[in-house]
Amino acid sequence: MITKKFKPYTNTFSYPTDSIHFAYLSAADFSYTVSSCLDSWKCVQNLFDSNSKTYWVSEKKPEREWLIVDFGSKRLMNKAYVEFPAGKEDLISGLGVQVQLQEKWKTIVYTEKLKKQITLELGNIDATLLRFVFKKKQDSSIVISNIKVLLNSSNLTGINKNLTGYVFPVPNGLVPEGDYSLPGAPRAYRNGIHKGVDIIEKTIEEGQKAPLTEEDVVVATNDGIIVRADLNYLPITMEEYTGITSYNQTHRVTFVDRDFGGRQIWLDHGNGVMSSYNHLSFIAKHIQVGTKVKKGEILGRVGNSGLRSEAEGTKSQIHLHFELWVNGEFVGKGMQGRDSRKFLQLFFTEY
Repeated sequence: MITKKFKPYTNTFSYPTDSIHFAYLSAADFSYTVSSCLDSWKCVQNLFDSNSKTYWVSEKKPEREWLIVDFGSKRLMNKAYVEFPAGKEDLISGLGVQVQLQEKWKTIVYTEKLKKQITLELGNIDATLLRFVFKKKQDSSIVISNIKVLLNSSNLTGINKNLTGYVFPVPNGLVPEGDYSLPGAPRAYRNGIHKGVDIIEKTIEEGQKAPLTEEDVVVATNDGIIVRADLNYLPITMEEYTGITSYNQTHRVTFVDRDFGGRQIWLDHGNGVMSSYNHLSFIAKHIQVGTKVKKGEILGRVGNSGLRSEAEGTKSQIHLHFELWVNGEFVGKGMQGRDSRKFLQLFFTEY
């Protein structure tokens, strides 16, 4: 039984300046700079995940706070959206949005009528930089859930709500440190591209890691419906493994009949999001195609099915290969390792 929960990642975002490049998962690339953060976890990255349960918390000081969003080149925009946790709007006396005109900041909208969710009409403007300015009522921190720059209904800053609030699929598992285990890494042995996250280790105590074993459970990353469950999986043989490897190194893969992913479960979360759980050693008895599962529900256990070690009859290479697909494309396509880690940090807000 899991008695203590640990974060599955270290903080990938920098302070006070960083950038977001999520390829097809966000409408625009942008960088940002912020006046202050209480700490690195409660910093500005939490404004760009469309998640009402994550916050930017500023330092406790009398000076006004601000956030600059830089798109790198001019973009069309017409609205700004700001969301506060309940009651936290009372910490602010005024909110303004500014553009930079010939090296000087110009306020284009300002209000002192604050509420939990507020949308500011910017007019239809063409701008590269926006600065949000927050006046404080007192010597205190400010707390904000979300900030969005919008063009009509399109969010230009960050990810949409269907891409946040997920639970990590292995309790106390860890996002890998090496890029080789992230999406987009080449796989020469099978003439392919890695399209998932290899979860190999777990935290057992603060600062202490250990390899996963076949006793480690795999859970549903969110509510969904099972669309694939390999209940009749047969272990891969060495003849099959070497034959497939040899063929794939010299031929384009056009159909996957016998899969290196081994025993798998696929889960449809709706809103264009699917997750895939590979190399399982066991599938829970209640799981079958059509089963509705809840976030955090046990699906099975990690293993090495489909891998060379299974064919050899050993217990090495045990891990979960976990894939995310959004609107028919794998998460991580077109992203560097650090960008993938940033996305996963905003995606997996529960663990």
